Amino acid sequence: MTDDQLDENLKPDLDDHENIQQFVCFKLADEEYAIDINLIQEVVHIVNITPIPQMPDFCQGVINSRGSVIPLFDLRKKFGLAHQEVNEDTSVLVASVEGTTISIIVDEVLDNVRFDSRNIDPAPSVAMSIERECVQGLGEMEGRMIIILDLIKLHEFIMSDINEFNGEVIDPIEKV
Repeated sequence: MTDDQLDENLKPDLDDHENIQQFVCFKLADEEYAIDINLIQEVVHIVNITPIPQMPDFCQGVINSRGSVIPLFDLRKKFGLAHQEVNEDTSVLVASVEGTTISIIVDEVLDNVRFDSRNIDPAPSVAMSIERECVQGLGEMEGRMIIILDLIKLHEFIMSDINEFNGEVIDPIEKV
């Protein structure tokens, strides 16, 4: 076997590796969601929340994480899901979205999952409580259907909703 043939035989393995994406999987209501692990900075248990007046109800307020003031969003409220009391499984995902640090409340962090990007199905064309553009796709693993969120698009929709709510461009951190 020549070096060229060896290189060609190894190439599919390299391509497969390049197509693997890793996500943090979490639960909201009875649904499983996932966000690109590269955007997640840390997972913390629920902390003291400082409310921000005159903000949409899905904007819970701000938290202090490692000395930084970070806006906290409740995806249950944003997606129109039923309220659930905070419990020992409730967690906060702290993420970096295009240079902005945000945090979101989730019912429970489940695990980290890997999907081959070629096996992620597009968002369905049915009515959803989530803006379709915020869904990167659907992944299936061991009988689990996981909704993969596009956190960048979701953040854009959140900021748009905040701006519409207040009738102006508002940065939730500056409201504190």
